[in-house]
Amino acid sequence: MDRMWRLSRRLMRCWRLAPTSTRNARSPCCATKNKNFDQVPAGIRRQTPSLAAGSRRTVMKTAAKKTRRVISISLFRSSSAFTLGKTFSRSKTALATGFLLLCLSGAPSAAQTAQTGALNGTVTDQSGRVMPGVTITVTSTNRGQTRSAVTQDNGKYLVGLLPPDVYKMEAAKKDFTTAVFKEVKVNITETATLNVQLRVGSFSEAMTVQAEPMQLETTSSALGHTTDQRMVENLPLVSRNYTQILGLSPGVSGDVNNGADIGRGSTSLSATTGGYSVAGSSTNDNNFQMNGTEVNDLAGQANISGGVPVPNPDAIQEFKVQTGQYDASYGRNGGANVDVVTKSGTNQFHGDVWEYFRNTALNANDYFLKQQNQPRGVLNENQFGFTLGGPVKANKVMFFVSYQGTRERDGLDNSGGCLTTGTLPLGLTNDASSRTAAALAQEFTGQSGVLGGTITSGADISPTALALLNAQLQNGSFVVPAPQNAATGQSTFTSPCAYRDDQFITNLDFYHSEKNQLSGKFFFMNSDQIGAFPSNQLGVSAVTVAGFPQAFTNGFRTFSLTQTHTFNNRLLNQAVLGFHRLAGVLGQDYAKVKFANTPACAGSVSGTLTLASVCVPAPSFDNPFPDLLVDGGFNVGGNGQGLSITQNFYDFSDSLAYVRGKHSFHFGGGITRSQFNFEHFHFFGGLLFPSMADFLLGNVLLSIDVPGVFDREWRVWDGNFFVQDNYQVLPRLTLNLGLRYERQGQLGENLGRASNFDPARANPNPPDAGTLQGFVVASNFSGGALPPGVVKVGTNTAINNDGQNALEPRVGFAWQLPGTNRLVLRGGYGLFYTRTTGEPFIQLIAAPPWGTIRQFITPGPISGALPPSPAFPIFTPYSPTSDLTPTIFSMHFRPPILQRYSLNLQTAISNNWMLEVGYQGARGTKLLQGRSFNQALSASPSNPIRGETSNTASNIGLRVPIEGFDPSFATIVESAGASWYNALGASLSKRFSHGLQLLASYTLASALETNPGYTTGGFTGGSLFGDQNSPRANYGFDGFVRPQRFVISYVYDLPGPKVLSGWKGRALGGWSVAGVSTFQNGQHLTIFDTNTTNAFGIFGTNFDRVQLAPGCTNRNVETRGAVTDKISNYFNTSCFTAPPIIGSDGVATGFGNSGNGIVRGPDQRNFDISIIKQTPLGNSETRRLEFRAEFFNAFNTPSFSNPMVNAGTVAPDLTTGVPALTLDPTVGQIRSTSVAPRIIQFALKLYF
Repeated sequence: MDRMWRLSRRLMRCWRLAPTSTRNARSPCCATKNKNFDQVPAGIRRQTPSLAAGSRRTVMKTAAKKTRRVISISLFRSSSAFTLGKTFSRSKTALATGFLLLCLSGAPSAAQTAQTGALNGTVTDQSGRVMPGVTITVTSTNRGQTRSAVTQDNGKYLVGLLPPDVYKMEAAKKDFTTAVFKEVKVNITETATLNVQLRVGSFSEAMTVQAEPMQLETTSSALGHTTDQRMVENLPLVSRNYTQILGLSPGVSGDVNNGADIGRGSTSLSATTGGYSVAGSSTNDNNFQMNGTEVNDLAGQANISGGVPVPNPDAIQEFKVQTGQYDASYGRNGGANVDVVTKSGTNQFHGDVWEYFRNTALNANDYFLKQQNQPRGVLNENQFGFTLGGPVKANKVMFFVSYQGTRERDGLDNSGGCLTTGTLPLGLTNDASSRTAAALAQEFTGQSGVLGGTITSGADISPTALALLNAQLQNGSFVVPAPQNAATGQSTFTSPCAYRDDQFITNLDFYHSEKNQLSGKFFFMNSDQIGAFPSNQLGVSAVTVAGFPQAFTNGFRTFSLTQTHTFNNRLLNQAVLGFHRLAGVLGQDYAKVKFANTPACAGSVSGTLTLASVCVPAPSFDNPFPDLLVDGGFNVGGNGQGLSITQNFYDFSDSLAYVRGKHSFHFGGGITRSQFNFEHFHFFGGLLFPSMADFLLGNVLLSIDVPGVFDREWRVWDGNFFVQDNYQVLPRLTLNLGLRYERQGQLGENLGRASNFDPARANPNPPDAGTLQGFVVASNFSGGALPPGVVKVGTNTAINNDGQNALEPRVGFAWQLPGTNRLVLRGGYGLFYTRTTGEPFIQLIAAPPWGTIRQFITPGPISGALPPSPAFPIFTPYSPTSDLTPTIFSMHFRPPILQRYSLNLQTAISNNWMLEVGYQGARGTKLLQGRSFNQALSASPSNPIRGETSNTASNIGLRVPIEGFDPSFATIVESAGASWYNALGASLSKRFSHGLQLLASYTLASALETNPGYTTGGFTGGSLFGDQNSPRANYGFDGFVRPQRFVISYVYDLPGPKVLSGWKGRALGGWSVAGVSTFQNGQHLTIFDTNTTNAFGIFGTNFDRVQLAPGCTNRNVETRGAVTDKISNYFNTSCFTAPPIIGSDGVATGFGNSGNGIVRGPDQRNFDISIIKQTPLGNSETRRLEFRAEFFNAFNTPSFSNPMVNAGTVAPDLTTGVPALTLDPTVGQIRSTSVAPRIIQFALKLYF
């Protein structure tokens, strides 16, 4: 019975209503060579150079007089990232403040947004005096559109809101030579600074100049990198998913790209499904925008809700990641800001057609499949599509269209539910004769169940066990298979997951005039995926068997309409109207079975496996079969879920840009309406057997189900208003000054079904008859009259809606150091309020009166495990004898706050090489966390609690803050966590020249937090372990951020013949290699145990950290040696023991003394490589054929998953009664790899 008590709390904290699932499936850059003119940095006077031999200057005659003149220029880039705002401000104070700043500044803004860039600079004469009245004309080389501006009294000009492209710029004034600057590259969110000196001469004389822009960011403190079309198209991206580029920058932490990722790969926000943490923030904190419209997944339900849309790389014009210190025009989240712009048509017809191909025969075998002598998992994929763009009317109307289809069968993605591994019970075989009642009794004879009983004969075998063990799938294999390794039970199973998607992109651009442009862009995608081995919901160690696949269907519809208007040469406006829709459906399938032997059960007939077919009486449920689990053995039934999630986002934003004098000002705002519908949810929990013997005897330990009315319609308005001034105080010093007002509304429930429980309103000493004091419902409650004790609050969220309105200051600087043109010191500070996902709100769907979580820890025969469900709505009173386990929100729940700060130095090693080294820090407060709010308190003679003066196992219920609520499983989600992030980041970048383009990034980081797990984006944020009332006790290393990470990405055109015609040129020329190489430390691991003797009632599985034995330190815990030598014993388990006894009864123990993140998991290193061959077709520069071979994990280096960290269970010894730790047999075992073996992919592309 001691073990029964120990296992009676086997419901893990990780089990929640948040649906769990498998993971879903995601013209070259122009650059000129600086062979013609030396660059002149901003603010440096330049005299007319001589034309001496050896100088890097060339004067080209383009005017009628053909006389030689020299034009001095300099080009810098800055990434003052301006975007369109998101909402209409409801705060009159904020509006008034913004208007006042606008008036005082004398000028609004630098003119670039999330989908545009800008050009600015200063024009001077040869003596260095500024030149007003110079006409600046910028012309798109691909589309022919023209934009003009005139320099102001201080010689400055701004040409803003330019789509990313290559431009020609002219500077002209009477009596001066016209300057012509070709191939000026404009990137999204960046301002290219082009300073020009004009020489006296003829207006009709034009001088053409070619020069490379320096890479230094001389006007902005924003951190981040732009990835151009060349890199996006050539890097080996798993599933051609552009979001993986986010992991190439310093300050970013994430897992190594897995070549076997099913479908689109890492498209969700969660760390467990491919998310990235930036500067220690949650993986949910990254804000994605496509074509100026936000495309985030509010629900945050991974592949169920859809994640972010992933246009194919051939349709992407440019991709920008800002990892910190972005200006006040950006908000919503405090992590990375990710902007992607899809292509537009040009004045010429261009396009390409492609096919990407994978086949199982090309791949290596999985490490653990080889260990079990199993064949390699299936991985077949075809990915095909095309792009086409061109003019409808030259210089006026251009179109672009694209299609991509994916067809895949994947049996290697273990996180996607295509591969499962674990230990099956010994004694089973695949021989039907061994599965009769008599044969089973003989095999397991003498074994006793934890819940009582001993197997002696066939009569002891329960009808349920007999039926289930004899159930066979249609292919003749048993539903519960025999272990592959008869000695250890270790088994690895693979079953191909099917995936299919189709995406379409349609873009149309209308250039009405120089002053008006209109652009419409539409993205459409549907996808379907099957997950063969869905995880169980109870969090126990069990091998999921085949036969219960989950189906995921996702749909995306994204439309943006952008209107750009130039009022005059100084004032520009851009308005964006956007719509984004995600629709996701999750469905559970159930095995079609027959029975090898005829069990004594009336329901045991061929057909769909149901509870009735295995002799389990149960009320009518919409799921035929639950999780039926044997602890440490097998899981039958998947996780028994189904639901649909539909999200609609309506977005309007407007942005004004203007420049005058030393000020460059940005002013804007917008409004977003979000709809989040949660429908058709059914969750029929599960049945847990503590051992194989209990299963055979038919004794169940725990049953759980979640009945209720679960349809929800959440609605929210978000808004913002911002003012940004980039103030050039001195020629070498620019200040970035911004203020943002942001309204982040809480999700209101439209059907009147939001409810909650407020501990502050509760009766800590309820009467025996029970009470409802503390229960609250929303203002629009639709459940009829309220019973006594229930309170209706003034919001439709059932919480107070704190922190919805906030001011966010942003301050930064960029200082070009004196005496050199190659060093820029940059720094800044920003305050960010970050939007939480809708995932925590899902936890409230089972709150009374609309639902309930029923946990029946009543050991006994399976026949009584599932009682009938009550009618809803219903309130359940709490009393001294009840044991309620709700998940609630703090009434003061609010958005988390991130403060971010940085200081870095940029060094231009040459015109094409740049080194950046700097510090980046972040401080998080009000972070999301979940904890047990009813942990028992410590009693003493000086602090009696309900008359108790000591701490024993028997008086836990009398020492809780509120009687009637479980001390472990009554959970509150609150805004109380804190985090600290400090990192050294370095990057070495090379712009494309001499055939090479490269970015190398290194991060040395320390991430600490009081709420472990916040970074990974869990539905309750971080979760406290051990003492729930002591944040300091939970202070420790974050479990996701890796201490060191080094990533190199590159594209290199191999040397070859310059002339590609002829057989030699075609054979030896046109070869390139591209790749991403990643090296990173393992993650910090926390080792847990389940302590059934805890003096404060924290009994849940893995709720406490393990106790270290005397003489052991953190250094002793990990076994020394190579990972391959310690796959079965990663930890020194002799260091684990039971916590000390603190109770007067000699049984109650304290909390474990080990900290968070005391051990690091296995390091990772991975090489993804592309080999590319391009062959020109005919004499055309655009027609070419490309063949590519891509190798993911090219050198087949195993990267191992983290070891099992459940140390075991602390319970009284059966002989002495003294608490002791019984080690879990799986602790320290590594059961899978985190990266697939070498995957080879071939591709063929035709460009035209």
